[in-house]
Amino acid sequence: MGDPIAITSEVKALKDTIIAAESSIKLLFTELKKGQTEFINIFRRNFIQNYIIVLDKLLIDLTSFSDDSESAKRIFTVLNPEADSIDALNQLFIDCQGKNLMECLEEAIFDALILHDVLKNLNDSDDDTAFFICHAAQICSSVQAISDFIELMRKEAGAEDKLSRLRPGINTLLQGKSCIKLPDGKISSKTMDLLSQKALEADPFSGGKAFRYLNNKFKPVELSSIRAVDDFFGYTKVRQTFEHHFGEFSTKKTNLPLLVCSLPGLGKTHFTISYTLQHDNLTLILPEPEDLEKTLQPLIEKLASRKDRRFIIFFDDVDPAKVNWYYFRTNIGGSFSLPDNVSVVIASNFEFPANILSRGRTVKFPLFDEVRCLEMIEEFLKSRGLKHRNPNLELVIAADYVEDFGQRKFEELSPRTLIRYLQVYQSDMKKRKKMLDMTRADVFAKPDPQVFYEFNAKLMRSLYGEEILDALREENIKQQLGAF
Repeated sequence: MGDPIAITSEVKALKDTIIAAESSIKLLFTELKKGQTEFINIFRRNFIQNYIIVLDKLLIDLTSFSDDSESAKRIFTVLNPEADSIDALNQLFIDCQGKNLMECLEEAIFDALILHDVLKNLNDSDDDTAFFICHAAQICSSVQAISDFIELMRKEAGAEDKLSRLRPGINTLLQGKSCIKLPDGKISSKTMDLLSQKALEADPFSGGKAFRYLNNKFKPVELSSIRAVDDFFGYTKVRQTFEHHFGEFSTKKTNLPLLVCSLPGLGKTHFTISYTLQHDNLTLILPEPEDLEKTLQPLIEKLASRKDRRFIIFFDDVDPAKVNWYYFRTNIGGSFSLPDNVSVVIASNFEFPANILSRGRTVKFPLFDEVRCLEMIEEFLKSRGLKHRNPNLELVIAADYVEDFGQRKFEELSPRTLIRYLQVYQSDMKKRKKMLDMTRADVFAKPDPQVFYEFNAKLMRSLYGEEILDALREENIKQQLGAF
């Protein structure tokens, strides 16, 4: 057993360090809402909530140790039915998931510093920066206090021949060193540079431009097959709407939701992703469609805290008739409004209900027919420098594309498969020469409008039922009249 006076002094020092750390945690990680203290909605909120439980348990057990040094034997034995510091430390080991405690703690701290806008422009001469960094350093000092607490308990418990209640990995958990260092109580420029680097590493959005959102976590996703905006052709009005909408959100003019509707294959998904990635300051979040039927507030609040970024939450392939829109109506335009740096895009093969359409901007892709097929081909050829060409070339190419569809080289008539056809056309010199030679013939093939009509009718019937065909016939008649 150690010297009682020295032990009393050590216990007091440990308690003082832990109490100071808890004060800094409250400053960095909580806010006052309606008179109640709540933890801020950072990505690692659960971790920091559990961490303060550990500190609370340590304080209780240190107080017990001051009254009775035999309480150190809790390392080997359960002294009372309530969870104690040993239980809390073992849970902390699990929460860190293989990382050391300092690393996890600093990740949470960087989350909070980002939320407080401290890391936007790190400057050692800024009083507010120094204030928060000093409190962050005070929080990190608690890791050493935990290590010292364990050593004190082990020393005073004695070398009894009993199994320890502490998990074997606890020592490794406590080995990390803090990057938040304050020599002479000041923040050096070297520390500032290191903090900037560490903040970037701790940022969950530093790994890319697009992220899957699954089980409350963000995972980077590679979208290498997505075409650039400049590689879209036809559908001029739709492209203008997308350009205008995402441009306005990027420049902070509006964050209206965008509701996108069309038949499959016309470009809803591709347009949304491409027009998001076109802007350097936009980040794409891809939740599951069923997340629409859950409260969106936790996700939105996490994104709202990142004032340095702007987010597009994209719900793809949604069936409006099967969705319970309660949370959407509540979280978007209801009692909980979207923050300025968050917008929502929802894409569907079906029409949206009127009470949902009223909450955002709507864009609907017209049917893909022979007219829009020719428009796409014309724009494609112009983009390849063929501005002065035989006017029949578009007709010949379109007819050949429809012929390939008839031979089942493509599963559908759509912008998606037309682009695939045009990519082959572009890379096949013999095919290009053949198409050009056909334009010089007295008689050449033209795209059959009936093939487009029949494909669209079959697709619409499968999605919407027989009654939708009246609308298709009406649109077909209008287009024919417009041709005269």
